[in-house]
This record gives sequence, structure tokens and C-alpha cells, in this order.
Amino acid sequence: MKNLKKSALFLCLFAFVNIFAQSVDQVEFEVMDNEIPAEELTYEYLLAHKVFLREKPSVRSKKVTLLNIGTKMVLWEKSLYAKEINGISSHWYRVTTGNETGWVWGGMIAQKSFGSIADNQVKFVYGYESSAKNEVGVTRTKYQLRAFKNGQQLDKIVLDSLSAIPVYIENHGSLGLFNVEDVITVDLADMETGYQVGKSYIFWNNGRFKKVADLIDYADANYLKTETFVFPSDMQGIKSTILLKTTITKNIKTLDDALAQNNVEFITTPYLWNGSKLIKKEESREIKDGAVVSIDF
Repeated sequence: MKNLKKSALFLCLFAFVNIFAQSVDQVEFEVMDNEIPAEELTYEYLLAHKVFLREKPSVRSKKVTLLNIGTKMVLWEKSLYAKEINGISSHWYRVTTGNETGWVWGGMIAQKSFGSIADNQVKFVYGYESSAKNEVGVTRTKYQLRAFKNGQQLDKIVLDSLSAIPVYIENHGSLGLFNVEDVITVDLADMETGYQVGKSYIFWNNGRFKKVADLIDYADANYLKTETFVFPSDMQGIKSTILLKTTITKNIKTLDDALAQNNVEFITTPYLWNGSKLIKKEESREIKDGAVVSIDF
């Protein structure tokens, strides 16, 4: 019943914390105070590959050196005015990296950086790609996730925010899959309210990203559908099999209705991950009371 209660609270109370903390087209970072001790410095990492460090905050300024993806830097100062490139607005930042000092436009700096759990030499960086209005006037913002190793880019994937805004990204490791090195999830937020409405799933394996699925919750006045993946590590299951767990709650008028067991349907659909896509298996049984029961394949 724990998962059911969570779903009911999502619909009836709608009390999630707003996790979308900044506008979709603005990139901002905190700068360091010159008096901060070296051991307390915060480092940022370069999102793009082959970026020029410049003497002044301008694309016309003299080039100091060329920086590789993932370059570690400390931000000391930001420019007075922001610069917009590809629909993304950000200030320039005066940074130090190694023995070099210069300016980097903030849109080239990762908003999130983390490592592969399978290979500690592989790192991931995440941030905005571009933002523009389409032909009907809807702003379409794209996000990028890149992988690199020893300063060389391995792969890049672009995420589209047309259905929901990618917000928080996390690496979960293989989750028990034998042909996946890292399972990366991106929380999806509603474009109008900023509340979390689902997750995107991205698999990393053999030096490549693969977008697997967007699982987005649906709710109206009396109907709620939520979908989640159950991985082998969650159920001591077969290492190639992922379960799609669907919870459907109907006839919701009050919180008591949402918690009533006869209003709720649980469906599990088994899928095989063959290294490139999910393939649906034939037979499945229910998930009851939040626990996976035996599955016949």
C-alpha cells in the first residue's frame, strides 16, 4: 500500500516541492570569494568540448588556451551583463584552471557533473543545449548529457523538454542489468507548475547513451495512472528483464476513494533489454501491496 498512498497523495494533495528553481533559459553559478581557503573551494566542470578560454568576457577577445570537455575550474567573477547564445542566457565567468586564468561563457559550464559507477574514469556532464520558440510560439528547450574520458568526449545525447522539463539527474549504476553499465534517470517536471511528473531513463553501455523511455504520470479529476520500472536489483530478478509497473486508480473523489483497494488496478509488463531496445515479453502477473510476486516468462 505504500506506493498506492504515494500516488493518491500526488493527485489529491498535489503537495510536491517545486524543484524547478530557475528559468529554463538562464544559467547562473555562484562565484568564490578571494578569502575562501583552498580546501573549501567549489569546482565546476566544462560542459562543451574544445572551448576557448579568453582574456576578456567576449567572443572577440584574445584566446588564452583551448579547454577540453570536463576541465575543472574555479569561478571567481562574473561579467556585468549576460550574453545570449542559442536562446540560453548566461554571464561570462572569470575562472582559473591549472595555471591559466581567463573568461568562459556560463552556458559552456556544466550544471551537473557526476561519474560512471561502472568505470571511474568515465565522467558525465549535463546542462542546457538550446532554447527557441517553434512555429506555434511554444518555447522548446533542449538539454544535453555528455560523456568523456581523459578529456576526450565519448558520446552526447540531447533531451527534449516538449512534454516535460528535465530537472534532476542521477546515476543508479547497473541496477542488476548485465548489459548496462549505468542507468541514468532524469526527473521530469511539468512545464507550467514545475512539479515532478515522471522520469526519463537513459542507459549507458559500451561508450554510448541510449534513451530508453519517458514515464510520465497522468491525472485528471477522477483518474490517475503512474508508471515505474522495476529493475533486477529491486526484485532479485533475471538480469536482462525489466518490469513496467502500472498503477491505475479510478473513481477518485476523495482521499478515501484513492486508498480504496477496489478502485486500484496493478499491472506488470515484463520487458527484455537486448542491448539496444526493450522487447515486450508474453506473460505477466500482478504486483500486490507494493511487492513483486512471481512472474512467468
